[in-house]
Amino acid sequence: LPGEFTTFDFIPGIPAPFNFGLAILMNQKMLTLQEKLQTAPPLLPMLVRGQDFIDEQDELSVLDFMRKYGMPERINEEVFIAMAKALDFIDPDKLSMTVVLTAMNRFLNEDNGLQMAFLDGNQPERVCEPMKQYIEARGGKVLTKKRLKEIVTDDDGAVKQLKFADGEVVVADEYISAMPVDIMKRFVPEKWSTMPFFRQMDELEGIPVMNLHLWFDRKLDSVDHLAFSRSPLLSVYADMSTTCKEYADENKSMLELVFAPCSPIAGGKVNWIQKSNEEIVQATMKELERLFPLEIAADGSKAQLLKYAVVKVPRSVYAAIPGRNKYRPSQETPIPNFVLAGDYTSQKYLGSMEGAVFAGKLAAEVVADRAAGNPTAGIKEVMPDIIERCANAKPKSPAGLKGSDEFAITFGGGDVLTSKGEKELAVSDPVQMVALG
Repeated sequence: LPGEFTTFDFIPGIPAPFNFGLAILMNQKMLTLQEKLQTAPPLLPMLVRGQDFIDEQDELSVLDFMRKYGMPERINEEVFIAMAKALDFIDPDKLSMTVVLTAMNRFLNEDNGLQMAFLDGNQPERVCEPMKQYIEARGGKVLTKKRLKEIVTDDDGAVKQLKFADGEVVVADEYISAMPVDIMKRFVPEKWSTMPFFRQMDELEGIPVMNLHLWFDRKLDSVDHLAFSRSPLLSVYADMSTTCKEYADENKSMLELVFAPCSPIAGGKVNWIQKSNEEIVQATMKELERLFPLEIAADGSKAQLLKYAVVKVPRSVYAAIPGRNKYRPSQETPIPNFVLAGDYTSQKYLGSMEGAVFAGKLAAEVVADRAAGNPTAGIKEVMPDIIERCANAKPKSPAGLKGSDEFAITFGGGDVLTSKGEKELAVSDPVQMVALG
């Protein structure tokens, strides 16, 4: 019902996967017992065969998988819409089933697989600054607003140095790129451009997403948890005045919401990145009115919107549409002193914060193994279609970055865009400013 929260309650002390099964059976508001029983058999191969079965489903969308195995359509409406948008900001008819099964496999095999937590404050102060201090305390340097101009290579293709826009050059023993895949593709040196390992990244594309911050004049009904939405416009959200210490307020709510899908690649019919912040907030308020009609009205007659912020990320996690998983590169590359990190690289957590951290760990292991003279995990096999395509490929110069250093959007990050920022986005990523819908 509108305005009502439903939950899956995990009972402490019951091990996985029984805790997950019991939580589903105890929820009486989303699925009937018959629908629950129809859902279980298609998931049994995942328990028996594990990751092999999960990887094989990458060619199927979530809806394709459901229909292939006879799952009830209401599973999509009640569960998979919210789950797909939470995992990759994308609708179920576009999302690879491997993504959903990967998440469910964690729920079934880890007692705390569904545990969630919030930072007790903002990310720059509570995450970035402590990491910076950790690095500097050990003799490292953290440089910001330092735009990369070129990855310079030797004649044999190894990295010679990094050249920055201000003319400075950095020489190192090992180079690790944690750039998003869309930015990394712009810096692939000409000598690497015909190599299948790097060419496979052309199959990966970052997906647009937006984050909205809404401050209200009163306290809304909320839960101390991340909430999942089946809305066609909104994904996960939380009342930060309840879940986060820094924003704690007993009298006023601050909602933080993920607005998705934002574009056709994610299943949407409108290019919301191109829309004005006012249009986005107006659409959000109309949707919140539908979800919470007793508390919110789009005309402002109920809870008053005091202020808002719209953060646009035109290229976030890679679009996990069917058939993409096999093109994700390993952290180790054919270049002897160059390693990849980032959530788009091959690792078990897919495109996510967990995936980014785990990919960084795997990249560090490559460097550490090399330094110690130990064998590495190796380079992931490249698909035959990519190898065939590269056979007659011609070298191409890297596109590099366009736009100003003033805007995070230029680097694939999020930004609260002004009209000037929108012009910068039109320069750095023109397709994002094409009006659709």
